Amino acid sequence: MDLYYEADGVFIRVQRIVYHSVILRSDAAARCFIASLEHRPQFAASAVRTLHMGVAVQSNNATKILNLCKGITDLTLRVVCHHILTKNPVIEPLEALPLTSLSADLSAIFHDQHSYLPNLQIVHHITHLHLTNAWACWEGIPIGLPRLTQLTHLSVPWNMSRSDINLLHEIMKSTNLKVVVLWRSEYEKHDTLVECLQRGGLKDCHIVCFCSAQYLYYYSVHGGFWGYAENLVKWREEVEGMSVGSPLQCSTLLNKTYQPIHLRVPSTWGCLL
Repeated sequence: MDLYYEADGVFIRVQRIVYHSVILRSDAAARCFIASLEHRPQFAASAVRTLHMGVAVQSNNATKILNLCKGITDLTLRVVCHHILTKNPVIEPLEALPLTSLSADLSAIFHDQHSYLPNLQIVHHITHLHLTNAWACWEGIPIGLPRLTQLTHLSVPWNMSRSDINLLHEIMKSTNLKVVVLWRSEYEKHDTLVECLQRGGLKDCHIVCFCSAQYLYYYSVHGGFWGYAENLVKWREEVEGMSVGSPLQCSTLLNKTYQPIHLRVPSTWGCLL
């Protein structure tokens, strides 16, 4: 009998490890995931902490999952919202989550480009925000990023011809960001982007430029792209011998970055569906 209870305890611990971090790439996977958890809501609420839902997941299933997994702290949301005339059903369970990190396509939350993030209560609690929309920093499309003063990490696509450098200035002045990741197109050169930022008066060691074509690489390394960027910022600060917020020039450091080392790194994800 003791052996039975011991084996049962091991099984529960293994399940918690497996369900801790989950990737759902298809709607079929989402339905299977719901079926595995809907009969044990307490386990779902306590076990799942990191969740990635891809664009193929239907919004109704995404809503069910967010209602089940009430303990998610790190969420990637790529589902498409089709509820044009009614309130997006994803928002209510999303607002109830204890999130600290959100990676989102804004179309999963809002109906159009008139997206104003401060209207969402949940974004006032997160510290890490990654947006995938190319227009997130375009001139003339304010989404309220400078008002998210609690953010410590921000990641956005950046286009040299369309993104608003004055907006980036405002964001840097009004927030306490430790890491800012700008994702450039593979057709734009890293050094050219750095020179563009410097001409615009942005010589901040906390700004990191990555190539969007290498997103999966940065995502797969230990700690993800956030950890990769943090290490780069820390290295820059140590090389310059400066502390956070130092006024020292670091324009030369902006031109330096780690080169991806193509090693096969064990994934930190527990459950891939």
